[in-house]
This record gives sequence, C-alpha cells and structure tokens, in this order.
Amino acid sequence: MKGINHTVKLGLEIITPTQSGSGTELFKELDYIERNQMAFIVDQQASFQTIASGNLALDAQLLAGNRLSDWVNAAGQDLGYRLPWLTSTSKVPDKFREQLKDAMNRPYLPGSAIKGAIRTALIAEWLRCTARNEAINKSIAGLLPKSIPGKKLNPKFAADNLMAALIGKDAKQDIFRSFKVKDTLFANSELRLSDIRWLNEARWRSMSQRKSFEGWQQADGIHAEVLQPGALGLLVLQWDGFLLSNVNKWQQDGTVSAIAPKDFDDLRQRLNQHAEYRLKREIEFYKQQGKPAPERECQRILNMFQAEEHSAYMQMSWGSGWRGMTGDWASDEQVKTFRELFNLGRTGKPFPKTRRLAVSGEPKLPMGWVRLLPYELVADKLEKQQTRQQANSAHSAWVNQKLAQIAQQNRSPEKEALRGKALAEAWQALPDGEEKQAALADIKARWQTEGWWEQPNGKSAKQAKTIYEQD
Repeated sequence: MKGINHTVKLGLEIITPTQSGSGTELFKELDYIERNQMAFIVDQQASFQTIASGNLALDAQLLAGNRLSDWVNAAGQDLGYRLPWLTSTSKVPDKFREQLKDAMNRPYLPGSAIKGAIRTALIAEWLRCTARNEAINKSIAGLLPKSIPGKKLNPKFAADNLMAALIGKDAKQDIFRSFKVKDTLFANSELRLSDIRWLNEARWRSMSQRKSFEGWQQADGIHAEVLQPGALGLLVLQWDGFLLSNVNKWQQDGTVSAIAPKDFDDLRQRLNQHAEYRLKREIEFYKQQGKPAPERECQRILNMFQAEEHSAYMQMSWGSGWRGMTGDWASDEQVKTFRELFNLGRTGKPFPKTRRLAVSGEPKLPMGWVRLLPYELVADKLEKQQTRQQANSAHSAWVNQKLAQIAQQNRSPEKEALRGKALAEAWQALPDGEEKQAALADIKARWQTEGWWEQPNGKSAKQAKTIYEQD
C-alpha cells in the first residue's frame, strides 16, 4: 500500500572473521594494555574518574607512572573490555585495526556497508546474466572505460558512466533508494583479535619488510579486531512503500529497476548465485596457488549454502578484495582491457593475485563471509541474546568490572567471584552514594537469581552477606 513500508526481519550470522573498521588503529599503552596474554581495551574516562574520586592525592597518582597500565593499576580495577584471540594465543601486538562500535561500545555492521555489499552483488549478477544478451551487451560496452588519446583515465571514476545508466546518476534517482538496511548490532563478547596474513603469488607477503617468503610464519601481517564466526545479530530490511507507489516520479528514465531486490526471496536467490560464482572462482584460485587450507574453507562455505534453501550468502567489508569491491562481473577479456587502461598488476601475473586470510592454525579463513537467515530460524536465539543484553545493560558497570578483575586475579569463574568475600569488601570500600547503592541492588538481584540471598552456602558467601547487610 502507498506510504506503508514492507519490513523484513532477518538474522545475520558471521561465517568467517568480519570487520567493518572505524578507520583508526588502537595502540598498546595508549588505548589498551596487556592482561594475561590478551589485549584489554581501557575505558579511559571511567578509569580517570575512578582515580579522581579515590583517596590518593592527584600528585601522587601523577608520580606513579605515565603509561596507561600505570593509570589502570592506580584505578584499582580494569574498566573496559577484554579482547580474546580468535584462535591460538600469541604475543599481544603493538597496534591493531579497530572494529566500528556505537556509543555504548557495542560492535556493529553499518547498514550502509551491508547495503553496499548487496548492491554490488546484485549489479554484478545482472551484468553477468545480461552478458549473454548480444543487444544489451553492445549497449553496455559503450559505457565501459576506453582509451582516450592524450587523456589519463582515473580508475576512481571508471564505472561512473555504466552505473549512471544502470541505476541512476544521483542518489535521488538511484533505483536502490527505496531499499533500506538498518545497522546490525552484536554483543561485545563476539569481538576477537585476529592475525591477518597476505597471500601474494603463492607466497606470503611481509607488510613491514615489503618482501615475500615461502613460509607464512616469517611474513608478518597485521592484526584486527573482528566479529568472530558464529556471531549473530538482527538485520532489518525495508522497502519504502511510498517511493515504490510511483517510481516514475523519481527514477531516472532508462535505468534497470529490475536490479533492485523485490523481496527477500528474490534477494536470496540472486545473492546465492553471485556467492556461488565467487566461491568457485576462489576455490580455483587457491588450487592454482597450491594452498589447500583456504581452498577447503571456501568449499566448506559453498557446501553450506548448497545444503540449504532458506539463507542468503555474501562477502562484505574489509578484506573482501578487489573482486569483492568491484563485483567480479567482468569477463577475463574485459579485465585484461581494464588492466591495460589503468596499469593494474604486473604483466604476465594473475590478477588480482593477493588475498587476506585470517590465521586459524595457519592462514586459511577468507574475510567477511556472512549469511542472512529467516528470522523464524533464529528467533529464539536472538530473543535470548536480546534478553541477556538488556540484563547486562541494567547491571552495575562497577560490579561487571570488579567481577572480571577478581576472577582474573583468582583464576576462577566470575560466578565464584560474585559470591565471594573479595567483592563484598571492595563494595564496602566504595564511597557512599548512588554508585554504591546501584552496585548493592545489582549484587542482591544476581544472588537472588542464583538462590543465594536467603540461604548463602559456604563461609565466604556468609561473610559477604554479613558485609552487605551491616554496611
């Protein structure tokens, strides 16, 4: 109906490590510290506030040291979040790329990035299909970049004429204008620190030494904060009923409106066609490069969606490579022409020849593969996850951080720290005020959930309750 949006709720599941970067790097002892061979990203504002509200004079704090870890130690608690390794533990790096997060420090994939990946895949799939139509193929050929005597072509604008003819010359006339994608939030616990290596012409490229090695262990890569495989978030797609009620009012004449998705079934079918094409090409590439581990990983993803009918697969965000960014629609002959026009790659070498792979035992995980699942298949899991997130947001930040600190120090589960005397004594030392009251209410609620408040079991738990009731 006119003016009514059609909304589809889906689950978005991470298949391989995925990052949508903030555009910045985090540095050791400036943004994070090392804790038990893991990076701990420090909430600096909360840490400094804790120091300022403490009993130690500020000048004494300033003399204690100038490293971030010195300030965290002065605060007496770790305020922030831990970043476990994606796979095996390694040396905490001096810097890494940051995942995009909201104001509450929750990682998310922006709707613009998801929509961009969908848009690229659908355009590519349409171009490959229409390449078999001779008349359309000729009209498209006239829009592709070509050599102009005396003029140097800019690769940044190479696709402008083609895209303007297919989907519209500006945002107001873009055929995808009526299709909207919201940001997808994930739990903070889904973040991992990943070691990324560069495969380059069957060898491993060192990013610091600028040369290649036979063994990947000798070729350092970079580190990045990523969403781990299995992470699940809620994705919302919308079709704007008002805009779709009269597309002639805003769409450019001659554009191919059929490229835009009609509904999720249409989107799923075409995304999977593109994913199958991309994965088969990647499998062949790794086979030619003699790299069986990433080849098997791509085959695993291909097997996943060939075994089911309801999900849509795609590759997105950082690490998807040249083919992922361009759409991988051009024929080998067209790619050859583009390489000559824009001086891409080295003559006689495969193109593109570089892949970014996350280490899992060895470099083998391609970046950025996700799948979109019908909401009913993941509703229970998403609803339970939302309930946990709401409960966590209601928890006292002080209790969360103190539990993590005590559990880390004692090498024990946080559940044991919750019922122990150490937490009660730390709470008792808090200055009277709202934070102390909120912490007690949170601790009592957690105890009641476990059935401990009325009948605490164990000497430490009984002593802790005595402290909570006497203070």
